[in-house]
Amino acid sequence: MDNESNTADGPAIADDCAIADRITPNFQAYQAPRGHCDYLVQPGLSQTQRLIQENISLAESYPDELRSIRESARKQLLQDARRYTSAYRDVSFASPAQPGSQSIVMAGHQPTLFHPGVWFKNFALNRVGELSDSIAINLVVDSDVAGVSSIRVPRLDGASGEFGFSAVPYDRRGGGVPYEQALIEDRETFDAFDRNVANTLTGIVDDPMVTTMWQFAREAINRCGYAGCALAQARHRQEADLDLQTLEIPQSVVCRGEAFATFVMGILRDLPRFHDCYNASAQFYRQAHGIRSNAHPVPDLGRDGDWYQAPLWVYGNQSPKRRGVWVRLSASGSVMEISDRDKRYRKIEAANLDSADEAFAALASPEFKIRSRALVTTMYARMVLSDLFLHGIGGGKYDQLGDLISRAFWGVRPQHFMVMSATVLLPGHQQHPIGRIDDAIARLDRKCRDIEYQPERFADAGNLPADLIDEKRSMLASVPPKGQRRQWHRRITRLNQSMSNQLQTMRSELIAQLAELQSQRRVAAHWNSREHSFCIYPLDYLTQAYRGMLETPRHA
Repeated sequence: MDNESNTADGPAIADDCAIADRITPNFQAYQAPRGHCDYLVQPGLSQTQRLIQENISLAESYPDELRSIRESARKQLLQDARRYTSAYRDVSFASPAQPGSQSIVMAGHQPTLFHPGVWFKNFALNRVGELSDSIAINLVVDSDVAGVSSIRVPRLDGASGEFGFSAVPYDRRGGGVPYEQALIEDRETFDAFDRNVANTLTGIVDDPMVTTMWQFAREAINRCGYAGCALAQARHRQEADLDLQTLEIPQSVVCRGEAFATFVMGILRDLPRFHDCYNASAQFYRQAHGIRSNAHPVPDLGRDGDWYQAPLWVYGNQSPKRRGVWVRLSASGSVMEISDRDKRYRKIEAANLDSADEAFAALASPEFKIRSRALVTTMYARMVLSDLFLHGIGGGKYDQLGDLISRAFWGVRPQHFMVMSATVLLPGHQQHPIGRIDDAIARLDRKCRDIEYQPERFADAGNLPADLIDEKRSMLASVPPKGQRRQWHRRITRLNQSMSNQLQTMRSELIAQLAELQSQRRVAAHWNSREHSFCIYPLDYLTQAYRGMLETPRHA
């Protein structure tokens, strides 16, 4: 099912943002696939061309303010993505195209060493591009805050053979700033990362792909110096060797374009109404999903007197921590103040819209980097830059909120998107069948419970007194009516306790067996986790799994 049903057709709500009165949504509950080589592609790949054509038709009916920037934005996107990607891999497959000559399909993610379900999306993006003869572009979301500079790598302890984990770092930096600002500080640690990961994996994975991919990472870090840039370029360079024909572009590059400035100015000039639509949509989404926290899935935009919080971040090289953007408009609308309510402040004075857009684009500097927040990033990517966007599960869920906001503010019917993910388990996971262990644990749990409440089931094994068994059976055959069972219940409890006491040896044996099974289950859970970094897997093992999924799609 495509996301046409995420927010059912209805009148535009751009005039008053009365979400509950004007929309009857059918939110999709996307579930992560759990088993080895299970995957989600929704709608199915066979629907690709139809979705693109319908999205193009939808875009033709968009307001002039959106349609007018699509051509220039897409032209700039193609030029910038081609130029950026050509710095580290061949782009001859993507000939310079004029906007409109080819459709554009996009996906996006943070530049991390993510799990195989996320990397599957890059292979799917390439496949969607092939099926639709589209230009495929991956958006590197480098404005998100970087996490710790390490990955969790499974290990087998040599002496005990127990399964555990080690945090293997590629830098000493602890994150906390956007990826585009996260410089590598410890080159020695970075250069040794692949060897350290491979050594940690001894006995689990003998040929992790990190040993080949990290050669590209070392080349990339020499070019750019930033962790996010190096990780993304190394992965994408590895994809080139696998013949994935996709371009990439960082969000930071996209946000520097004049088309993006025009898009954002369309929001900022009407920021009070955008506020109403954004916050009303978020509240409606929370109510529909039973979410009590006002911080989820995104916080409401704030207001302080004449200052309105915008759906943007701002930061710079000297103070790279992200801060929210606040905007104040003069009564005449000719003056716009933009600030982080701390040290950064800019003013735009313009008598006409065109010069205001140019002025906004000119605000950018190494100390005043404006970046869109997540929902606005995908709004721009879907409505302006691309003809079909591919989400992961989290993005697919949250962008249903983006659809509500887009419908409310612009009065548009949102374009379709696809949602996809996959699960690939570690080689050797078959030797640790978590399902069978769970079944065995359930059986032992049941036996332990029966020893307490139905000990007569073990009469033969425990040599239980026959008179106690006979008495309990007799009492169960003549249960008193309700309201008269207190003494009866007490006697049943005493009988169970007396018989259960005779089964202590059996209980101890069962508890020991349970402890062993639970230990086995912890190990099996590690082997069967879908959250390991993709770089610890053998390259052929992963790519064969992906291609098998994409060549035999199940979801139509």
